[in-house]
Amino acid sequence: MSNVLLLDIGGTNIRYAYANKNSSEIFDSNKENLDTLKGFDNLLNDLLKNGSIKSMIVSVAGPMINGSISMTNRDFKINADDLKKEHNLDNCFLLNDWESIGYSLSSTKPEDISFIKKGKPFNKNSLFIGPGTGLGGALVIDNDFVLPTEIGNTTMLTERFLKNFSIKDDSSYVILEDVLSGTAISSIYKTISGKDISAEEVVKLFEVDDPIAIQVIDGFTITLAEAISDLALIFISGNGIYLAGGLIRSLSKIINTDLFIKSFISNKKLVHKSMLNDMPIGVVNREHTCLHGNLNFFNLRNNKLS
Repeated sequence: MSNVLLLDIGGTNIRYAYANKNSSEIFDSNKENLDTLKGFDNLLNDLLKNGSIKSMIVSVAGPMINGSISMTNRDFKINADDLKKEHNLDNCFLLNDWESIGYSLSSTKPEDISFIKKGKPFNKNSLFIGPGTGLGGALVIDNDFVLPTEIGNTTMLTERFLKNFSIKDDSSYVILEDVLSGTAISSIYKTISGKDISAEEVVKLFEVDDPIAIQVIDGFTITLAEAISDLALIFISGNGIYLAGGLIRSLSKIINTDLFIKSFISNKKLVHKSMLNDMPIGVVNREHTCLHGNLNFFNLRNNKLS
């Protein structure tokens, strides 16, 4: 019988699965749409099997402040201590979604990663980053310490990156995820063409050689490479840079990898070019990354306490 409930609360869906202590396997994974959900507490009661499960780990899209996470795109706040009391749990842990993705690294298998370049790892720092609805990232140190970031909401690089799309100064592009996310692909296409279409539609147009879609996707490729190049040097991520999320899995099939690698290494001094050359870059193909990360965090915490 399972004894751990794993939850991942995203902008659209709640994904969940079960696991056993000290296991790396999850099972009975499923999801519920937040828009059609009749009540979060009712769902939790059902998933906790009316009290028979006593441990729960929850990852949520949003920064953690004083033990609580308020979702960035919904009026929804969650607190681990409150959930523990309300549902009479022995253990309840709350993680930022990218913190959870970082914890997934220790159980990620070689076949779960498609490498853009393999490199030669030289330390134990790994950088996870992923453009989706927004832009998230986390630093992983030695597989057992994860530092989540709010990199998508920084501003220092945004203006510089507009040149990659041949866009002059535009006040609507302020933070990094304004130029580096699925939302950005759609808005940049609209800025250039005047047409309001989704990122998925831009990708489809790229595949049939639409010139504006090519401009947008190539600009996005350069921007992603330049951004993670700077971040890789900030965090000295010698164990690798791992791109995660559904959008990047789709884009990795169509982007110009030569352009990506050239942009990743260019404009750096000799010693730093050598460092960047040695850093592996891979795309995480694994499903349910947050749920696996939640389980790894729980096992790591449980083993340290035992």
